[in-house]
Amino acid sequence: MDRYDLSGRRAALIMCGGGRPGSEYDVERIKELCKQNKFPEFSYSVKCKTKEDVTDALKSFRNKLSDDVSCLAMFIMAHGGLGHIEIYKMFNNSQCPALREKPKLFVVQALTGRPKDLYTDGGRSSGAVSKKLLPTESDSMEVYAVPPGKLAIRHPDRGCPLFEEMHNVFTKDSVASRDVCELFTEVNQRLGQRKDRRKDGYEHDFQPTSRVIKTTLQPVDTDDSSDDIGRSLHIVTNLTKKLYL
Repeated sequence: MDRYDLSGRRAALIMCGGGRPGSEYDVERIKELCKQNKFPEFSYSVKCKTKEDVTDALKSFRNKLSDDVSCLAMFIMAHGGLGHIEIYKMFNNSQCPALREKPKLFVVQALTGRPKDLYTDGGRSSGAVSKKLLPTESDSMEVYAVPPGKLAIRHPDRGCPLFEEMHNVFTKDSVASRDVCELFTEVNQRLGQRKDRRKDGYEHDFQPTSRVIKTTLQPVDTDDSSDDIGRSLHIVTNLTKKLYL
């Protein structure tokens, strides 16, 4: 099977929301694994405040991407409400031609929705030009900390399990010889072996609206280890080649 050519420049983006004690540990882990995997130690950082601020910052980052970029890795640490921002759409084949047919990795520590899949010619140019028909969303992998309907967790003194286990796996010497699907399979296996519980100091990494609180969240015994905490990844991928970092 073919593999993506990552000989060009690599781009990374860290997007971290406020009010998340422990996220500083996650940011440091992400920077370290990015550096080891040939991403710039610090490409760009977005502080999540208002939807408008984040959208403007992401557009600015996207518009600076040039054709010599070979891939994008984006790490999103935000409460679920920011999922209403159509982040993926901003980097799809229609909105970001620089990343057409190039791998895009989105790692999400939040509960977010996904834009609907459409099709596009993938370009912005005009005139009588023959264009290649591409799905609007292609060559991307979305890795969510938890499956739909489950809640992600975070420890104020340690950060979140997702980035802790990613750091353990993605900083190994053997990482270059393994494709990302295999790497995330190991991350998922390690997450499934953990016994993190809220009585151990973990908090839900989610700020529901008052409506959600009233209709879906019920009081839970803090000793209960089989509650609404997610313990496995949810991965959505439409990669067309092997991705080796």
